[in-house]
Amino acid sequence: MELINIQPTEQTPKVVLNSVKRFFEIEGESRPENAHDFFFPIVNELKNYMKSVDNEFHKDIFSEFPFSAHFKLMYFNSSSAKFISDLLFVFKKYYDKGLKLRVYWYYNDGDEDQRDVGEDLSEMVAFPFTFVMVKG
Repeated sequence: MELINIQPTEQTPKVVLNSVKRFFEIEGESRPENAHDFFFPIVNELKNYMKSVDNEFHKDIFSEFPFSAHFKLMYFNSSSAKFISDLLFVFKKYYDKGLKLRVYWYYNDGDEDQRDVGEDLSEMVAFPFTFVMVKG
C-alpha cells in the first residue's frame, strides 16, 4: 500500500513510501518555495509508519526483507537539506532499534560533490549508506 505518492514538479521531487514493498524513494530536484510545507507531511507520515512497525514481529520480517530508502536527488537546496536530514534521522532511529534498513544514495557519474554530500550526511547521522553511481 502506498502511503505517499507525490509526483514530481519543476520544483519538487517524486516521493513514494510503499508499506508493502518496504520502500521509500525521493527522486529529482528539490527546491520548493516552502520546504516546510512540502516535507513536513512526508516526515510525519514516515515517522508514523516506522512507529507502526516498531515491534518484534516486524523486526523478524524486516530481517528477511529489509526496508530500503533510495535518495536519488541530483540537486537540493539548503532548505531541503534540513528535511532530508530529518528523514535520515527517522531511519537511523529505527535502525538503532533493530529494524533492518538500507539507505541508497545515488549520484551521477563524475558528480563527486553529490557523492560527498551523501558521505557527509551518512557521517552526520552515523548510518551507513550504499552509494550508487548512475552512468550517463
